[in-house]
Amino acid sequence: MYLTSNPLNISRRYMKIFPNILIVDDLKENLLYLEVLLSSMDINIISALSGPEALRKVDGVDLALAIIDVRMPLMNGYELAVKLNENRKENQVPLIFLTANYISEIDVSKGYNSGAVDYIIKPVDNLILLSKIRVFIELFYNKQIIIDSTRKLKSASEKLVKANEALRASEEKYRSYIRNAPDGVFVVNDEWTFTVVNDAFSKFMGLPKEEIAGQPFSNFFQPPLRDDLLEFFSEDKQEETFRIDYKHSGDHEDIKWLSIEVVKLPEGSFLGFSKNITQRVKAEYKLKDSLAQLHSLTQYIEKVREEERVSISRELHDDIGQALTAIKIDLSSVRQKINDQEINQKLKDVMLHISETIKTVQQITSQLRPQIIDDLGIDAAIEWYARDFARRYNTELELDIEPGIPLLPDTSKILYRIMQESLTNIARHASANRVVIKLFTSGDTVNLQISDNGSGISVEQINSKRSFGIISMSERAASIGGKFDIQPDKPSGTVIKITIPINPTLENENSDL
Repeated sequence: MYLTSNPLNISRRYMKIFPNILIVDDLKENLLYLEVLLSSMDINIISALSGPEALRKVDGVDLALAIIDVRMPLMNGYELAVKLNENRKENQVPLIFLTANYISEIDVSKGYNSGAVDYIIKPVDNLILLSKIRVFIELFYNKQIIIDSTRKLKSASEKLVKANEALRASEEKYRSYIRNAPDGVFVVNDEWTFTVVNDAFSKFMGLPKEEIAGQPFSNFFQPPLRDDLLEFFSEDKQEETFRIDYKHSGDHEDIKWLSIEVVKLPEGSFLGFSKNITQRVKAEYKLKDSLAQLHSLTQYIEKVREEERVSISRELHDDIGQALTAIKIDLSSVRQKINDQEINQKLKDVMLHISETIKTVQQITSQLRPQIIDDLGIDAAIEWYARDFARRYNTELELDIEPGIPLLPDTSKILYRIMQESLTNIARHASANRVVIKLFTSGDTVNLQISDNGSGISVEQINSKRSFGIISMSERAASIGGKFDIQPDKPSGTVIKITIPINPTLENENSDL
C-alpha cells in the first residue's frame, strides 16, 4: 500500500524511494486502523496478521520501521522482533511495540533486548504514534542521503585516485621525455635561474646537472641572448616562441653553436629547447667557402676565356683578315690584266666571296672581342648586339636601356655574355618574333631583363641538369654576387632576370669556427 504526502519536506530526489513500514497485529480491525492512520504519509505499508506471515512478506525487504503487537498467538512480538533482526546485523529494524496491558520491568527489558525502541499503550494516541513514525521516516531519508553521499564520495575518491595515478604517470612520462630527450631541455624561472635541465643540455655545457640547476642564466649565456629574451617577452607574446642560433664559447675557445627555441610559461618562467647545430654550422661555412671558391674559379675561367677570345679575335683579324684582304687586292690586280670576260666574271665572284668572308671574320671578331664595351659602355654594346640579332633573325625588338651605368670591366663583360647566351637560346629554342630588353639600375644593383613571346620554358627544363646554357648564365651571375632567375612569362614566352651589384665583392671570409 502506497501513501502520498511529504510532511517532512524531504528532497524530491529521495522521495522517489518510499520507506517500508511493517505493521503486525492479529486483529484485522487494528491493522485497518493503523493503515488509515498512516495514510497521510509517503510510505509503503506491509501489514501482517501473524509473525510467520510478517517474516514471509519482509524477507529481503529493507524496513524503515516495524510496529508490532506484543500479544499474538503462534509467535509473540518479542519472538518476531528477534527473528526479524537476526539476519540484519548491519541494517537493524527499529521496533515500536503496541500493548494493551500494563507491562512489567522484565517485559520492558525483554523488549529492548529484542530491538524495541519504544512502547505504545493501547488505545493508541494518534498524535504520539504519528510523531514517532515521522521521526523514523526522517531517519530513513537521512540514512538514504548518507548512503547516497557515501556512494558519491567513494566514486569521487576512486576518480581522484585514478586522476592522481594518471597525473603521476603523466608527470613521470614528462620527466622521462625531458630526461631522455636527444636535444637539450631547460626551464628558467622568473628570476632567470635554471630550475630544470636534462642530460643533453648538461652534456653540451660540460657540467653535471646539479651544477647548472640553481645557477643564473647569465652564467652560461652571454648578455645579448638574455637581452633579446627580455625584449621579446616584455612584449607579452605569450603564444609565440623565440628562436635564435647562438654561438657559445666553451673552455679553451671551444666554439659551439646552439639553436635555441623558448616558450614563455604562465607563471613568468620559460621553457627552452636547445639543439646542438655545430656540425651543421660548420658544414654551412664549408659550403659557403666552397661556393666562394667555385665563384672565384668561375671568374678565373671567365677571365681565361675572355683572354682566349681576345687572342683568337686578334689572330682572326691580324692573320686571316689581313690574308684575305691581300688576296682580294691581288685578285683585283690580276683581273685588271685579263681581258677574257668569262675569267673576269669568275674572278669577280671570287672577290665577292672573299669580301663576304672578310665580313664574317669581322663579325666573329666582334663577337669574340666586343671592343664596343670598352669604348662606349655596356649600354651601347647591348644595343648594338641586340639590333644585329633582330636584323639577322627578323625579330621585333624593344629596347629600354639606361645609359651611362658605371660598371667594372669584368662585370660588364659577364653581363654582356649572359645577354649573348639568352638571345642565342631564344634563337635556338623559343621560335619568338618579339624580344624586349631592359637595362636599369635600382639602388646599388644593375638589372637586366630579357623577355620573349616564344614557346616558353617548362619547370623541368629550368631544373634540368642538362640545361647547360641556364647553368652557365646562373653561375656567371653568382660569380660576381649576382642573382639569375628564369621563369615562364604570361601569356606566353620566357622572362630572364639578372640582378648584379654595381660594385660586386666575393664573400670569402674565413670561418670563425
